[in-house]
Amino acid sequence: MKKNLKKAIITGLILLAASSAFAKEKKSKSKGKAKEVNVGYVDVTGSGIITDVKGIARDQGYFDEEFKKIGVKLNLVPMTGAGPAINEALAGGSLDIGELGDVPAVLGKANGVDTVLISTGGLLNGASVIAGKGTPYKSLKDLKGKTIATQRGAFMHRTLATLLADEGLTFDDIQFVNVNAQTAAEMLVTGNVDAAVVGGVTLTRLYEQGYNIVIDYRQNRGGVSGGGTIARRKFVEQNPEVIKAYLTAIARATNYAKKNTNELKRLWESVGESGESYEYLYPKHNNYPDIVARPESLQNLKDTLNFLLEYELITKDRKFSVDEWYDPTFAEYAVAEAAKK
Repeated sequence: MKKNLKKAIITGLILLAASSAFAKEKKSKSKGKAKEVNVGYVDVTGSGIITDVKGIARDQGYFDEEFKKIGVKLNLVPMTGAGPAINEALAGGSLDIGELGDVPAVLGKANGVDTVLISTGGLLNGASVIAGKGTPYKSLKDLKGKTIATQRGAFMHRTLATLLADEGLTFDDIQFVNVNAQTAAEMLVTGNVDAAVVGGVTLTRLYEQGYNIVIDYRQNRGGVSGGGTIARRKFVEQNPEVIKAYLTAIARATNYAKKNTNELKRLWESVGESGESYEYLYPKHNNYPDIVARPESLQNLKDTLNFLLEYELITKDRKFSVDEWYDPTFAEYAVAEAAKK
């Protein structure tokens, strides 16, 4: 199982490297400042509707104000393929900035997607192991030999690896099914897999429908993860004012969320999700980014890199310095500017 997993990932990385090389050649011919910026984000609801601080930045006019100053158009691009899809789009040049989970962000960087980490999202992501309604499973040991679905290269993959290790198990002890979160949930509902590892709105929907939570991320260290905002290095070098504008709008929205503690819950409910599900995921109403990275967020990224090395998802020669990857100057500027507003 591990050999097949490794082979599939290596094949994907070869394609990604080729895409990255093509993007570098294509972009090297372009000159001048950007007139538009494309920001990709994980579409957690599948609706294309924003439910986090980007929604506040939009609704309060912060994006409009900051980007009008520099004469650049902002395009927010929903990505249903989550972090791996954002990496591919950054490598191909169709995205300039991406917001994604820690595993795909680090994996992309390690395998040739030339990015800069410009901000972090905090350790707020959570993934739980869910089984069918009425099933007797109470631990991963009960699921030994069973089919478990989650997305390879996403933070849920790292969660599953950590939880398996805690039980003295490996991927060889289960039948691993590689699909995105929405498909994993659908396969669980239809009975095509025994369990799924999912987070966010996918998790809350299954929870509210009475599915069996085998391992609750809120009660297990392996279930909590983080994320970050990354940008193509060449784009950052050519358009530093765009990065500053984007993060300043996000910092202003974060300040607004801290003062208006029900605003993020309102956005969540605006797409038809229940207030109860929001309270389940974010009881402190704090699903906003760090902006400037905290030490624990950077350590989480380093731990993620070690996970990828341990499970041979990247080779040792792909190891890089997280501290050098992170450029705090843009986030520090944004926080200072937002404080003036």
